[in-house]
Amino acid sequence: MQHNTVYHKWVPQWLKLPLLILALFPHLMLLSILHSNSAFTSSFMDVDSDDIQYLMILMYGTFVVTLLVLQRFMAYFSVKYYVLLMSSISVIILYALSVTNNYQVILVIRFLEGIFGLLEGAIFLPLIIAELKTKHAKVIAYLFMYTIMLTGGTVTTSLLKSSIENYDFRHMILMMVYFHVFVLIIGIALFNTNRFFPKMPLYQLDITSWFLLWACLQSGGYAIIYGKRLMWFESDTIIMCFFIFLLSGGLFMLKQRNSKRPIFHFEVFSSKNVIAGMILFFIFYLIRSGLNNVYSIMATVWKWPWDYIVNIQYWNVAGTLIGIFLSGICLMRGISSRIVFFTGFLLLAADCAWFTYTFYPDTTLSTICPPLLLQGIAQGLLFTPLVFFLISGTPEEYLSNATALGTTTRFWTTAIGYALMQNLMLFLTLKHSDTLSFNLTDTNPVFYSQWNQIFGAHLSKLPVNESLSMTAGAFKAKITAQSILLSNMEIFTGLFWLALITAFALLLYHPVKIAVRNIM
Repeated sequence: MQHNTVYHKWVPQWLKLPLLILALFPHLMLLSILHSNSAFTSSFMDVDSDDIQYLMILMYGTFVVTLLVLQRFMAYFSVKYYVLLMSSISVIILYALSVTNNYQVILVIRFLEGIFGLLEGAIFLPLIIAELKTKHAKVIAYLFMYTIMLTGGTVTTSLLKSSIENYDFRHMILMMVYFHVFVLIIGIALFNTNRFFPKMPLYQLDITSWFLLWACLQSGGYAIIYGKRLMWFESDTIIMCFFIFLLSGGLFMLKQRNSKRPIFHFEVFSSKNVIAGMILFFIFYLIRSGLNNVYSIMATVWKWPWDYIVNIQYWNVAGTLIGIFLSGICLMRGISSRIVFFTGFLLLAADCAWFTYTFYPDTTLSTICPPLLLQGIAQGLLFTPLVFFLISGTPEEYLSNATALGTTTRFWTTAIGYALMQNLMLFLTLKHSDTLSFNLTDTNPVFYSQWNQIFGAHLSKLPVNESLSMTAGAFKAKITAQSILLSNMEIFTGLFWLALITAFALLLYHPVKIAVRNIM
């Protein structure tokens, strides 16, 4: 590598690292841009929450498969031309997103963002590592990147808050365009035409395998996200998605087995850390998916304003920063992965148990913030060590495949976690609603008293029929809210046991030492 020569001579040494970090930041914001305020985005596009979630899955899945060809693209261009090309395409894509509210068009745009958003940002990470003059450069660089990944949704929302409150969807997206124009300017000002990697050709890219894997991920992701709405296998669409998932996945594996230059090597599964890491990531993301339920309750049950909820999320961000700092210390000092993972999952278990005591109608900020902080500490402590653990023990030639497997696991668990929470909430809320409604009879003195009180208040202002309707609606809302709270108590109790069992199972497992390696 010639990383010392890719910059113009006039660029001072102290300026390189801050500009590289700033250039990486917009890329890490792309996944969460349409989730800054889902209600705002849904209203603009005239779609519902499942559609917004699929937009994220679409980009994430494309992101995953592009990882397999990333190195080839970065090695084909010089840094300057690479940054100029990718950032220019990103600006065009984002501008196109700002001028349309057509959902089908946005699907195409998110697909392109999954490709070029990754390609644009990926070049800056090895450049950052090269500029960090310390033996712990890789740890520091990846800690920074994963910090933004874990907190990016909240940070992005804060940056776009004024656009959401005071302007429209177009203005929100244009704010992101400006960030990427800044990256373009950095590319022009900072870099000369020298190369960072030895040149590699693009003509040998296996586009067929790329597309087969993409089709496998997207069909599976679509089925998981929309399964509840379409009644699963009662829907021809879900059956077709399942068929495409099996067919494209099978053809991908067959092609890789018979290819002279496969983009994925199944030998990567010979590493026990890959298998264990995928399982731990799967469990980690399932537990983490419960956090969305907490934010949903804030909006639907406690009726807190969305901007107020964003501010509350910074308790989780603060915890994440603490956890990431602790994980950095653990990685730099070579502390046993068993201790790190046991501690992290034990904290997650304690956090889930804590949350079960916060789900009551009139909860307070002082009640909900401590478990949010603890959850952040746990996820920050676990995430980066899990990434490095998964690739530890993997031969160098399979390193990119191990990285892609970890990202793929996070993709599936994101989709599965969303679907699981949606279906569990539907089932449990209906169950508790039926139970609570059964007890609402004239023979129940509490119900009888409350009914008369509310009915009397309405009757003083409205006719009898309207008063009856308003009173019934009030009780239905109370039942729904209480059912949601009880459902989440059950869900978080289950997540508590999952985290606790995982924590103690890790005491019996003897993993290899975490190796800090270059993931890209």
